[in-house]
Amino acid sequence: MSVLSEVSPEADIRSDVQLIPRTDGAQAVVCLDGVILEANESLAGWLRLSCEELRGKSLPVLINEFQPKLSGSLERLLNQPVVFQTETLSADAKAADGWFTLEVTRAAGHAVVRIQSTLPPEGEILEASWDTHLGSTAGQREMFLRMARAEAQLENLMHRWPGVIFSQRADLSFQFISPNIEELTGVAAAEFQRFPNRYWQILHDGDTGEVQQQLRRINPANPKSSLTYRVRHLKSGRVSYLLEHRQALFSEDGLLLGYEGLWLDVTRQTIAEKRLSSAAWKETLATLTIGLAHDFSNILAGIHSLAETFNAQVPKDHPFAEGLVLIQQNSLEASHLVHRILHLHRGKMGERSYCDLNELVKELVDLIRKIMPRRIVLETKLHPEQLALYIDVVEFRQVVINLAVNAGDAMPNGGKMVFETSVHNSFPHSRYLSGSVPQLPAVRLSVSDTGVGIPENSLGSVFDPFFTTKPVNKGSGLGLYNARLFVEKHGGAISVESEVGKGTEFNVWLPLADFTEAERDLARPDLHRRTLLLLGHSSLALDATASFLRENNYYVVVSNAEENAVELLASPAFRFSGVLVLATDTRQFGHKLLGHTHRHYPSLKTAIQTIGCNVDELETQFLACADMIFPADTSSSELLRSLNEALPETRSTVA
Repeated sequence: MSVLSEVSPEADIRSDVQLIPRTDGAQAVVCLDGVILEANESLAGWLRLSCEELRGKSLPVLINEFQPKLSGSLERLLNQPVVFQTETLSADAKAADGWFTLEVTRAAGHAVVRIQSTLPPEGEILEASWDTHLGSTAGQREMFLRMARAEAQLENLMHRWPGVIFSQRADLSFQFISPNIEELTGVAAAEFQRFPNRYWQILHDGDTGEVQQQLRRINPANPKSSLTYRVRHLKSGRVSYLLEHRQALFSEDGLLLGYEGLWLDVTRQTIAEKRLSSAAWKETLATLTIGLAHDFSNILAGIHSLAETFNAQVPKDHPFAEGLVLIQQNSLEASHLVHRILHLHRGKMGERSYCDLNELVKELVDLIRKIMPRRIVLETKLHPEQLALYIDVVEFRQVVINLAVNAGDAMPNGGKMVFETSVHNSFPHSRYLSGSVPQLPAVRLSVSDTGVGIPENSLGSVFDPFFTTKPVNKGSGLGLYNARLFVEKHGGAISVESEVGKGTEFNVWLPLADFTEAERDLARPDLHRRTLLLLGHSSLALDATASFLRENNYYVVVSNAEENAVELLASPAFRFSGVLVLATDTRQFGHKLLGHTHRHYPSLKTAIQTIGCNVDELETQFLACADMIFPADTSSSELLRSLNEALPETRSTVA
C-alpha cells in the first residue's frame, strides 16, 4: 500500500525543523491510534522486545515506560491532521538518552513514526543537562566519532560527486538535498527542505505529467526508477536535462516510506545526441530532396517545352493561347524555385568562401516568402553597396532561415518581417549579446518582426541550448544556440532586442571581408593544420568531439582501441600534434596509450577530458601522464582555446 494514493504537487506538507541526516533511527508503522503494525530492529532493541512482540501493542504506552515526554508528543502528533510533522525534544531528567527527533508522516489510515537520537538545539549546547550527558568518557568518545564520521562522509560526497544527492519522504518533500542544486535551479537547498512544492516548480511544464506517471509505476516489486527530464532555472530560465536514478524504500507490508536518489546533469550529452540525430536526418533528407528535385525539374522542363511548342503553333487569338502562355510562365517560375532548393544543398558545411550579403539575403527572402503565410509581409532594406563576407555560406543560410521561422512563429495573426543590411564603423552597446565584438568595420544583418515579443527575464537566456519560448514539441531550443556557435566561429556576435507586444529584432554582426582572409587560410593549408589522435570508449562522445574539432580546422584521427591508437602513433602516414583521451568510468582505458606516448614521444602534448565521471575518480598515475586535464564541465570554447595554445601546427599527412 502506498503512503499517497496519488503523487500530487499540491500535497499539504509542513516542516519547521531542519533535520540532520541519520541512519540509526528507530522506526514503526502504526495506526492513527498508535497501535504498531510493523517495527524495525532499532525500535525493538530500544524497547527491549522483539519485532513480533511489538506488533499489536500501543507505541505511546510502550514509550511512556522509558520517556513519558516523548510519549506525550507522539500522541499529540498522531492526533493532528498534518501530513508531515517533526519535533526535537530532550529526554526526561531521569534518563540519560540526550535529545531526540520525532517524525510523524501520515498516510491514509496509517502513520510512519521515526525516533532518532540527535544533537540538541544550538541554544541548549552549553546547558548543564548537555554537559552532564557528555560527562562520561564513553559518551564523549561516541559523540566525537559519530560527528567526525558523518561530517567526513558528507563532505566527501558534496565536494567530489558531480551530481545532486537527495532524500525524499513519501510525499516528495525533501529531507536532504545537495547544496549544488542551486546551480541547476536557482533555488537553495534550504528552500527545497522548507517549501516542498519547489520540486514541482522547477520541473519543465512538458515533463511534469511524465514524472508523475513514472512515480506511480514504482512498487515493491519494482522499486528502482530511471528517467531523464528537464528542469528550469527559476531565475535565469535556463533549461537543463537531468538523468534521475531513484530508489524507493518500502516496509515489509509494502508501505512507501520514502526515496533515495541522485540527479546527473546530462545537458551536454543531450545536445550532442540531438545534433547527431538531426545531422543524420538532414543528410538523409538532403539526399531524398535532391533526387526528387531533379526528377521534378525534368518534369517541369517537359511541361515548359510542350507549352512552348503548342504556343508557337496556335494563333494569338486562339482560345488556348492565353492558357499556354500561363503554363509556360508558371512552369518556368517553378523551375527557378527548384533550382533555388537545389542551390541550398550545394557546398559543404565548414567550407568558407567570399559572398555578397545583399545577394544572399535576396536569395533567401525569395525562398522564405514561399513558406510564410500570406498574412505576414516580408520587406527588405538592403545597403546600396556590396557587403563582402568570408563565411561558411551553408551555415549562414541555416541561421537566417531559423531567424525567419522564429519571427514567423511570433506572428500567428500576421505582421511584418524586415530584413535589413548595413555596415558600421563603430559597435553600438547591446545588453543581450553573445559572441565577441567583430573587427571593424562590421556588417550587420537585422531580422525584425512585429510579433508577440520576448519577456525581459528571458532575453539573457535565448542563446542557451534548449531554451525556447514556444510550446512543448514546437521547438528544439537549438536554433539560436546554433546561431551563436556560427557567429563565435566567424569572429562575430549576435544580439537581441525585444519588447512584449511590439516585436523582436535579432542582429547578426560579422567582420567586413578585406579579401586577405583566403590568403591567410592558404598560409595554413590542411597539410599544416593541427593533427590530433583522439581515443575514446564512448562512440557518441567520440563522434561529437571529433566533429567539433574538425569544424574548427583540426585533422582528427579517431580510435576506440588502445592497441590501434599505439600503432597509429608509429605510422608514417601521420605526424601528430597531440593526443586527446576521452576518459570514462572505465578507469584503465587510455592508460596504456598515454604511458606509451609519455615514454616514446615526450614532445607530443597529451590531454585527458573526462566524460561522465569526475577527475578525482581517475588514477593518479593516469593523470600524471597528461599535460592537460579537462573536467567534464569544460566548455567547448575553453577546450578549443587550450588545445590551440598548447598544440603546434604540423603536417597532417605524408605527401
